[in-house]
Amino acid sequence: MPEVTLRLAREWDRVRERAPAMEAWVRFSAQSQARERLLRAAQYACALAGAALSRAGNGSGSSSGTLSRLQHLEAHLSLGRKLLRLGGSAEALAGAQRSLHLPDPVLRFCLTLSHLNRALFLACDNILWAGKTGILPGLAMDKWSQRSFRYYLFALVVNLSRDAYEVRVLLERAEAARKRGKSPENRCQLQADGRIQRLRLHLHLQLQLLLQVLRDNPPLLLDLLRNACDLVIPLEKLGLCRSSPGIVGFCGLTSSMLSILTILHPWLKLKP
Repeated sequence: MPEVTLRLAREWDRVRERAPAMEAWVRFSAQSQARERLLRAAQYACALAGAALSRAGNGSGSSSGTLSRLQHLEAHLSLGRKLLRLGGSAEALAGAQRSLHLPDPVLRFCLTLSHLNRALFLACDNILWAGKTGILPGLAMDKWSQRSFRYYLFALVVNLSRDAYEVRVLLERAEAARKRGKSPENRCQLQADGRIQRLRLHLHLQLQLLLQVLRDNPPLLLDLLRNACDLVIPLEKLGLCRSSPGIVGFCGLTSSMLSILTILHPWLKLKP
């Protein structure tokens, strides 16, 4: 019996050596956040497919049946995500406590406020899960849903403010390096005549610096894109910005894929 166990262990080691992608997938699927992101990507993929089907459909029975199945699947995926997020408020509060010790006052304020709003959003989300599963019958679902998306919107606005602050700091550093002559780009500047031409040249140089900063900082770029895509969802749910279900599905799917990318490659996650 011990020989059989030893042989199986050796075979498993060989499989792991030959399939590093499988081992990475095992580590990925072991994280509850990763499973929630996968369900989120599937949910918004269903929303995007449903929007495309309803737009291209001709009202036939088969199209209506497929659309109904996609909507039911989307609802079940949403409920599954709420189950995986149970207890997430405690983790968000712990993150707020850790961010209080950051030396940068702007980052300390933004991250603490973001974690607190996320904790409130997850608390409302847990209550919604209890209402949808029948644990809290008679719950005012619309009221709690609006409250949940309001906290989600506040958290995203703070996250985008943090991204804007990070971009500004990096732009100031790049501008200082350019003026000291450490950056080969833009070393030879043309002296433009006229106020409009000088303004145009200044904007062109700032745009070049911005693109260079974002290109040299992939974590910041991904975080900025993810938060911008996520912002569409609460704005639509709260009625602050009307958009089509297809746009909401596309933005949700894009942000989910970016989140999955940061989980697979932790160096792409913006820190702190």
